[in-house]
Order: sequence, then structure tokens, then C-alpha cells
Amino acid sequence: MSRAAVYRVAFQTILTKEILRFVRIWVQTVLPPAITMALYFVIFGKLIGAQIGDMEGYRYIDFIVPGLILMSVISNSYANVVSSFYSSKFQHNIEELLIAPLPNFIILAGYVAGGVARGVVVGITVTLVSLLFTDLEVHSYAITLLVFVLTSILFATAGFINAVYAN
Repeated sequence: MSRAAVYRVAFQTILTKEILRFVRIWVQTVLPPAITMALYFVIFGKLIGAQIGDMEGYRYIDFIVPGLILMSVISNSYANVVSSFYSSKFQHNIEELLIAPLPNFIILAGYVAGGVARGVVVGITVTLVSLLFTDLEVHSYAITLLVFVLTSILFATAGFINAVYAN
């Protein structure tokens, strides 16, 4: 088996473990952000937004929805990696992974990809919830998905760094 094949299997194993971890408990990982954002949409978009009125032809909720969607992507991609890696460190499970003949970048990529997966899933879920409150105008689905992925990569990496140095 070539080195590249070993690395691919290791990456897929870490990624699968991470995805299964948050999918198994989707009621705790995917549903709460959707409910929280729905409350934000009601409170800020409908109640406060009705008091503010339109701004240059845009309703207040139309203005805040993209930021709230990205906020959920950021917090979930970050939290996924921090909680997973730190709990592995705390329970000493990470030692088994660290003694495996793998380069560190494979471990990093696996955890970050898991955080990206959760960030994108939550982002899409919250976007669908936002459609109940406003007519979200998306100019490019490809760029929107790219922003979800790149933002998730950035904050999942930050979460990994935080989890590595956390005591």
C-alpha cells in the first residue's frame, strides 16, 4: 500500500469519525443553531425590524440574515473542532492517533474537514430556516457555498489551535 493510500485512508477515517460524531447527535448539534437563529429572526428581524423600518428599500431582516447565517457557520465549525479534539486530549484518546505513523497535517486536515462539514451543514440548515422569515436573495450559490467552506476552514483551524493549547 502506497504512502498516499495510507494517508487517504487515515484522512477518511478521521473525517468519518468527526461527521458521525455530530450526525449521531444531530438533535444537539444541528437543531439548536436552527432554533436559535429562528429566535434571532423573530426578535431582531420581526420585532425590532418593524420598529426600524426600511433602509434604502431593504428591510432590516434582509440586512441581518446573511450575518446571522455566517455567525452560525463560524460558531459551529469552531465549536466542533474544539470540543472533539479537546475531549480526545482530555480522555487521552489522542495519544493513539499521535503514535500512528501519520504526518501531523493529516490529523489537522481530518479534524478541520469535520469542522467544515458541520459548519456547512448548519449553514445550509439556517439558510433554509431563514427562508421562512424573508425572501433571501442569493446572487450566486457557488460563491455562497465557497464562503461557507472558506469561513469554516478558517474557524475550524482556529478551533484546532485553541484545542491544542488548551489545558
